Amino acid sequence: MGFWREPQKTWLRRAIFQIHLWSGIAVGLYIILISLSGSAVVFRREIVATLNVPRVAPTVQHMSEEELRKAVMAAYPGYDIEPLTIPRRRLSPAEVTVIRGGVRKERRFNPFTGEDMGAQRPLSVSLVEWAVDLHDNLLLSMQTGRRVNAIGGIVVTILCLTGVTIWWRGSGTWYLGLYFNPRTGWKRINFDLHSALGFWSLAILLVWGVSGIYFGFPEPFLAVIDYFGPPELAGNAQRQGDAFVAWLVRMHFGRYGGLGVRITYVIIGLIPPAIFITGAIMWWNRVVRRWRADTPRNHPATFTPPAPTPISDSLG
Repeated sequence: MGFWREPQKTWLRRAIFQIHLWSGIAVGLYIILISLSGSAVVFRREIVATLNVPRVAPTVQHMSEEELRKAVMAAYPGYDIEPLTIPRRRLSPAEVTVIRGGVRKERRFNPFTGEDMGAQRPLSVSLVEWAVDLHDNLLLSMQTGRRVNAIGGIVVTILCLTGVTIWWRGSGTWYLGLYFNPRTGWKRINFDLHSALGFWSLAILLVWGVSGIYFGFPEPFLAVIDYFGPPELAGNAQRQGDAFVAWLVRMHFGRYGGLGVRITYVIIGLIPPAIFITGAIMWWNRVVRRWRADTPRNHPATFTPPAPTPISDSLG
């Protein structure tokens, strides 16, 4: 009953607070990186489809492959042509790679006129794909990057579970963690923002954390699914485990609903950095500043490192 009514006075809450505090400090910059890159690539399919496959203006008919090769050689004299791909779609450009002296160029050509239409991978598309690789694999190999992300997912899950425990202020004042009062002082506003943002985004952040673990370490998930469902039905929607994993993936990427859902995901992706920043401000004010004030330089004979003060116990 003590935790239910006055959690701030219990040892359990103080222990959970320490786990939450140091976990947040350990992965704070990682959370900012993964959240912002996630928001940046929500519309990656639409962006790539728009920027990466320009349409051509048709005339009467496609040039023959020989005619198109002559047009490429005229544009790049002295180069050797490697693959030349004639598109199946009438309004898509042809793709060709030319090489000379170790210099490699991947270009697009209009299959009706032989006009050079630019690089196969424009800079804008390369930037989008770079952001996707940063979010998915941290610019590492797929296996290594996703396993690092899985570890990050474990820590995010721990932050969610410990955070909602710390968020509980007691049976009489629990509702204060749902909002902030803009008329209070900046320290109270910062504290209430941290609390409210964490609560209202808890569900999706927990989904992102668990799905991140699945992407890096799918084997334990699949083992559990096989244990509770016949392995010969793997991938079948009749198994609840497979349906859950499919739901988890859709929720992670926002592959449901329409434009409104994806816009919402972009906005939600900005919340974890805000939570980290507000938490870091509280940590700085209550731990670092007090520690600096009590350094041996200021109190050489009586210095004792201060213990961190639980965030929700005071605002000083």
